[in-house]
Amino acid sequence: MNKQELCNHVAKQTKMPKTKVMAMLDSTFESISGSLKKGKEVRLVGFGTWKKVRRKARPGRNPQTGKTLTIKARNVAKFSMGQNLFDLMN
Repeated sequence: MNKQELCNHVAKQTKMPKTKVMAMLDSTFESISGSLKKGKEVRLVGFGTWKKVRRKARPGRNPQTGKTLTIKARNVAKFSMGQNLFDLMN
């Protein structure tokens, strides 16, 4: 499901205009992104938790040439699913 499909689904269930639903989704995603950028944890009880995690530099390899290189250290978002989502999936 992509963002547009999610918007259509929510608009259908709530009987709200798609423009309002898309604005709410954009605001939600901006809030999550902003919190992660600041290093804060985002927790939606029953759904899951996003955390900002620092990934260390590590060795890598160019698959076309076989040349070894170093992949730089960087920040990534890590998602851990909540118990309700876990139970639903399994």
